[in-house]
Amino acid sequence: MALKYPIGIQNFEDIRENGYAYVDKTAFIYKLASEGKSYFLSRPCRFGKSLLVSTMDAYFSGKRELFGELAIEKLENENPTDARHGAWVQGPVIHLDFNPSVSTSIVSFRNSLNSMLSIYEETWGRSEADVNYSDRFLALMRNMYKKTGVKVTVLIDEYDKPLLSTMFDAELNVQIRTELKTFYSALKSADDCTRFVFLTGVTKFSHVSIFSDLNQLRDISMLSAYNEICGMTSEEICDNFGESIDNMAEVMNVGREDVMTRLSEWYDGYHFSSSGKGIFNPYSIINALSNCEFKNYWFDSATPTSLIETVKRTNFNIYSLTEGISAREEDFMSYRADVTEPVPLFYQSGYLTIKDYNPMFKTYKLTFPNDEVKYSFLDSLLPLYVDVDGRDGVSVLDFARAIYSGDVDAFMGKLRALLASVPYDDSRGDDKLTSYEHTFRTAVHLIFTLCGQFYRSEVHTLGGRCDGVMETADRVCIFEFKMSREGSADDALRQIDDRNYAAPYTASGKEIVKIGISFDSEKRDIAEWKEEIYGEGN
Repeated sequence: MALKYPIGIQNFEDIRENGYAYVDKTAFIYKLASEGKSYFLSRPCRFGKSLLVSTMDAYFSGKRELFGELAIEKLENENPTDARHGAWVQGPVIHLDFNPSVSTSIVSFRNSLNSMLSIYEETWGRSEADVNYSDRFLALMRNMYKKTGVKVTVLIDEYDKPLLSTMFDAELNVQIRTELKTFYSALKSADDCTRFVFLTGVTKFSHVSIFSDLNQLRDISMLSAYNEICGMTSEEICDNFGESIDNMAEVMNVGREDVMTRLSEWYDGYHFSSSGKGIFNPYSIINALSNCEFKNYWFDSATPTSLIETVKRTNFNIYSLTEGISAREEDFMSYRADVTEPVPLFYQSGYLTIKDYNPMFKTYKLTFPNDEVKYSFLDSLLPLYVDVDGRDGVSVLDFARAIYSGDVDAFMGKLRALLASVPYDDSRGDDKLTSYEHTFRTAVHLIFTLCGQFYRSEVHTLGGRCDGVMETADRVCIFEFKMSREGSADDALRQIDDRNYAAPYTASGKEIVKIGISFDSEKRDIAEWKEEIYGEGN
């Protein structure tokens, strides 16, 4: 029977009853249920949080028939997590999902909250005295416990969706945050009648006022023991999708190891702790294996509108995204309602991940997790700096083709055409000339970085940092840019020599070409550019 891929399916019962592939994460659920009671987990969108919560719903509802041959079946049979009622107790569950809710006003938010509670109140009852949402939530939990004699499981998926969707509407965001603070306070009051509480979201709760009373929640987001609770490791992919990998290798006419290498480059690279394994994006990997094609699946399904808007509103250094950002845990795991610092959103939304950890200084290095995220996100930023659609069809692909063919003249012609659209009067500070030059340099950095394997921007050498290196099978081009008020194209060439930028490539056997470019800020054009073969005239 052909493997069925659970693309877009987040319901555990549906997956198990209809024979879809399932990567077993139930041992994590057993560990959580047996070792504690109240938890919070932060993971990016489309990373398996909803399926995890759905699996918890089935487990705490006692649906034993769905867990055959999964890890939790043996664990629960041998040592039930509910010592009082025994194995597979059918307990009451409240499962609230904020993901589909759309909050365009405080009224629409309250209507969503009312609808979610009303579904359960139709079965378990509601007192007319309970008029606010917090009282109704608390009464619901107490009624369920009283009528069943089994403590209640509360599962809240994407708790922060109403906050993230209104982050650029300060007044509405505050109103919703105030409402949620009151609503979630019921969980503290209901501690005596709850068996298990689990909240998921994109952002961490610790610095958000709505969670100030929920100090009983244990945050497992960055614990090594739960690094793999969502997403897939390479071992899990090979164990569960071995035939799919072989099929993809056959379609692509390459070896199995080649497929895994490319899958890793495109979709692997997430780390949610200082020492955890690399995690593949589950949404992307399943789509890629199903279609036998490498595409930007996750990015296309989760276009980062809020992040692009944040970059647009702040003076964020785009270079740091490709070079890596050094940050303490509190710098990227804290929710910031004022959106003046985008790093937490970059990390929590999945556009940056942990790549290294310095235990001495307790700092993390954050970078793009993989090629899918890196090139897709930078491509989405490019229109902020140049008019990509309005330059007679000039695209990043045109630059890559020129680089690949070694046609520097064509490359420079396309660069001149595209940079002519760099906006002069933008919002980055009072000095418009400095602001314009910042925009120009950022545009050049994005264009060159998006050329992928052929070009590296901001390359560090022993002599300093050159603006870029373009490398093909038989040629290495070293670029240095100067604003006209800083120097000429000749000055740029001299800097390449003085700082010995060519040193790493002299033993390659390739032709080395120095390219100096001077840009005129006032005329908003490339003033001049010169090309010189390395070694000639030196």
